[in-house]
Amino acid sequence: MRDILEKDKNIKNLIFDTTGIGYFEVGKKVPELADLNLALSKGRAGGVTISRLTEVDMPKAEIIYELAISGLG
Repeated sequence: MRDILEKDKNIKNLIFDTTGIGYFEVGKKVPELADLNLALSKGRAGGVTISRLTEVDMPKAEIIYELAISGLG
């Protein structure tokens, strides 16, 4: 899933924590939720969808966004 999403040029340094929440730094613009879900479906990550895209503050970093993903099992 990480390999699929990192193909988007607006996602940098994508990481997931142990709960399945993903964090990334944004490139030139914030990717649209629909575009990320389309990329997952085209990348054969069937049944996996991003349910939330929220800006969060992280210490010692620029703006980072959190992804909430459903359908992982």
